[in-house]
Amino acid sequence: MSKMLDHILPPMPAFLDMVSAQAELLAKCMLTAADCLTDPDPIRFQALADIERSAKELRQRHLDKLSDSYSTPIDRTDLLQAINSLETPVEAMVEAMEEMRALQVTSDNYCLEMAVVMREAASALERGYSKLATKPGLAKPDAEMAIQCPNTVDKIYRKGIAKLFTVDPDDVRTRDPEIQIATFIHTVEILKRREAYRHLRNISGQVGDAAEVLHSIVMQIG
Repeated sequence: MSKMLDHILPPMPAFLDMVSAQAELLAKCMLTAADCLTDPDPIRFQALADIERSAKELRQRHLDKLSDSYSTPIDRTDLLQAINSLETPVEAMVEAMEEMRALQVTSDNYCLEMAVVMREAASALERGYSKLATKPGLAKPDAEMAIQCPNTVDKIYRKGIAKLFTVDPDDVRTRDPEIQIATFIHTVEILKRREAYRHLRNISGQVGDAAEVLHSIVMQIG
C-alpha cells in the first residue's frame, strides 16, 4: 500500500533544503565578488562564473521539481519567488563584474563597501534559509538584517556619486588643449564608474527582494 501511494503521490522533495542550497550559492557569490574587487585575479573571476553556472543549474532543477510536485511545505508562490529571487542577484553580480572588466573600471572604496554590505546580507540570507526546515522562527532576525541591504548600499552609492561628480570649474573653463583632453578622459572615466556604482546598487535591491521573500515565508510559518 505504501509503495502504491508513493507511486500515485510521490514523496515531497525537500524544497526548504533546496532553497537553502541556493542561498548558500548566493552567499558564496557575494563573497567571491568582494574578493574580486579587492584583488582582480582571473582565477577569482572564473570562480565567480562557475558559481553563476551552478546557480542557474540549481534554479532550473528546483523549478522542474516544483512543476512536478503535488505538494509543497509552504505556499507554492512563495517557494517560486524564493527559488527565483536567490538566483537573480548571482547572475546580476557576474554581469556587473564582467562589465567592470570590459570597461577597465578598477574597484574603489565605494565599490568595495557596497560589495561588503551585500556579502553580509547574503550571509544573513544563508543563515536564515538554513533555519527554515527546523527552526523557521529563528530566521526572522536574519531576514530583517538582509532587508536593510538596499538602504545601506544606497547611502554608500550617494556618497560615491557626490564625490565622483565633483569637478574643478577652472578645468572646465580652460582653453589649454592638454587640460581639455585630460578633462574629457576624466569625464569618460566618471561615466564608466557611475555605471559600476549603479549596477552594484541595483544588485543590492535584488538582495533586498530575496530578503523580503524570506521574511514573508518566516511570518507565515515561523
